[in-house]
Amino acid sequence: MRVLQQICMCRHEYDSKRDLLRLLDVHNETTKCIREKKQCNLGFIEIRVVRRFLSSQVIIILDGKEVSAEEFNRLLSTARFFREWYESDCSVDAYMQPMIGVDHYDAIKEFLVRNLNELQSICFSSKPILNFENLPTYVVDGINRAVSDFTNGTVRKI
Repeated sequence: MRVLQQICMCRHEYDSKRDLLRLLDVHNETTKCIREKKQCNLGFIEIRVVRRFLSSQVIIILDGKEVSAEEFNRLLSTARFFREWYESDCSVDAYMQPMIGVDHYDAIKEFLVRNLNELQSICFSSKPILNFENLPTYVVDGINRAVSDFTNGTVRKI
């Protein structure tokens, strides 16, 4: 049950931070444009340069809204921190942490790897179609019971 709750918590966090993570995809290009004081349009982020008599001013437009360099750097730091957290706490190994020492650990881990996308559908109260290959019946029954409790709302979702 804890594994399902953790999967859903990670899924919801990822969905809520998806826009922020886009910054990491264009960070290098953005930094280059700012450093070179070159106009760039990278879709959701635009770098404008206003030339003045003796200097130039760089303006950062993020999703149509002007942001300061400090705010932009803060958003980048937040995105990096989130990605680091997500990659460590939302990996299959992290999901398996509470199960260290249980019978059939390796088979359960393989099951989780094979079915992670399907298991994420539980977060939206949808019943997944799971591939239980190589799992003993009592483990399959436990997983089915947890999935059922989770999708029926008998267990609190994080």
